[in-house]
Amino acid sequence: MEDKKTNDKKIYMPDTAYAVMASLFGAVGVTGTIAVSYELSYTNSFLAFIFLVVSILAIKDICKEFRNSNIRAKIFAYIFSLLISAALHMGAQLECYENVNFKQITLYVFTVLLAVYLAPIIHHMWIKVPVAINELFVKKNDEETIKYTWVWLIIFILWLPTFFALFPGAFVYDATEEYTEVISRSFSMHHPLFHVLMLGGIVHLAEYLGLGANAGIAAYTLFQMIVFSAVLAYLIHWLGMRGMNKKFQLISILFFGLFPIFPMYAVCSAKDTLFSAAFLMVILLLVEYSLSTKTFFDKKMLLFVASSVIMMLLRNNGTYAYAVAIPVIALIGIFGKNDKKQLSKLIILMLLSFVLFAGINKCLKIMTHATDDEYQEKLTVPIQQLARAYKYSPETFSEDEKSILYEILPEDYLKTYNSRISDILKSGFDNRAYSRNPQKYQKLWLDIGLRKPNIYLNAWLANCYGYWYPDMIINVYGGNQMYTFKYKDSSYFGFETEPPGERHSFFPLLERFYRNISLELFQQKIPVLSMLFAPGFVFYLFAWSLFGLMRDKRWMMVAAFMPMILLWATVLLGPTVLVRYVLVLWCAIPMFFAVENIKTNE
Repeated sequence: MEDKKTNDKKIYMPDTAYAVMASLFGAVGVTGTIAVSYELSYTNSFLAFIFLVVSILAIKDICKEFRNSNIRAKIFAYIFSLLISAALHMGAQLECYENVNFKQITLYVFTVLLAVYLAPIIHHMWIKVPVAINELFVKKNDEETIKYTWVWLIIFILWLPTFFALFPGAFVYDATEEYTEVISRSFSMHHPLFHVLMLGGIVHLAEYLGLGANAGIAAYTLFQMIVFSAVLAYLIHWLGMRGMNKKFQLISILFFGLFPIFPMYAVCSAKDTLFSAAFLMVILLLVEYSLSTKTFFDKKMLLFVASSVIMMLLRNNGTYAYAVAIPVIALIGIFGKNDKKQLSKLIILMLLSFVLFAGINKCLKIMTHATDDEYQEKLTVPIQQLARAYKYSPETFSEDEKSILYEILPEDYLKTYNSRISDILKSGFDNRAYSRNPQKYQKLWLDIGLRKPNIYLNAWLANCYGYWYPDMIINVYGGNQMYTFKYKDSSYFGFETEPPGERHSFFPLLERFYRNISLELFQQKIPVLSMLFAPGFVFYLFAWSLFGLMRDKRWMMVAAFMPMILLWATVLLGPTVLVRYVLVLWCAIPMFFAVENIKTNE
């Protein structure tokens, strides 16, 4: 008995010591993550002491579990925790000051301290969450799956009140420009031609038939609602077929049907909704391939090719993500010792999809005589970097360099620099001047960057941090006057119906609800729930699931999510932070939670 007590003590004391140390580190490290401008908001507070005491009691057993885990699990937990901690600390500085002070030693110290605290918690979640989901939501017998048509119908019906509240739909985010291209017969490659012709064509056809623009917008919105709900229903049904029970399906149905983001974007004319539907289908079918190549190649090849082509026709960054994903998936499959014959078939299908997309897009360009002479979308980050250097360190530029800069970015536009969005600045970019001698301007960008690397790094981070920092208030359009309102506290969603459409709400109270979500600090004021509206938080749900798969060496499943990883990487180089650019992350949330428990074979 003496020996047993001694052994228990040897095990217990280090775990308690780690719990105390980690909790103290967490109490200190969390200081730098609070996005407020006054220094003593948390540190000189009884709240910090409460955090310490409660945390010690809560994570003592978790620390014991973490200590007994293998080295691989610990490494992945520390890496993921370090990434989260770094994002929280840098994001807090960007939210308050639009700048990260990389010379501040406490930034690195607090980052490490918080990571030490988070690692055992993250590790515990990787163990317990799949177990809890298995107990609650995995079929224990031959329980039937909810029929696909019922899932589809319920989601669509749940969206109808939003459709009538925002009738004929939220005609926003470049919709007027796309419509104008169709009626003027003057096309460019600035917006995907496939969506321009579809959206503008339906609206213009309704006008031509004498039904009016509202009828056309409503027709397009209903069509989009049908497609979007069909894809989300397919995901829910597929998860049911893979072993998730009716309870999980019902929760997913209610999530897709009632959580505001889904009905909002179901009735929004932006190309991102249909793009997200097609992209989600691509990811789902790649996961299907990783689980069962026989099922995939027997039944799903045509659906995979069609989804891939449509996805690329709807957003350029989807094309970039898909193109890079092809060799990455091939390498993962080869080194993962997968069936080479089946892997070759998949790569051939992906290459075929890419060729079909390129051919269709080229045909559309020839048929519409669309111009393709714009560079600013590809140069968003360099444009922001040059403008930030010009604003905060004008002495860096010689007179000759200023003259070169003015050739592509007039001084009046340089003064409009906004760290969170590049739209106004980009609109002044001279594409003709740049096209005459790109090397000259690329050299200017490189020379200034070598002199001011911190400015360049902050210009990039400040433009995209909402995708990896969950506490960002999305108000990138703050101060901008729209057709029926002016953005003030928030620009979460476009909300309005722009010309040629006109809003006729059948449910004004529900319309007011969506207006509050879109334009006010409404959902952000609700603790915890506000996180579900944050792109950065939803990304970490995805990353948590992805790191768990890597930890468990499920490399082909990781490969299946590769296009989504790369899509997220492309938005980091985009013009601003908006929900619509990463809508697919919300669509895939049920998959993130179920991925550890779905069956390998049907």
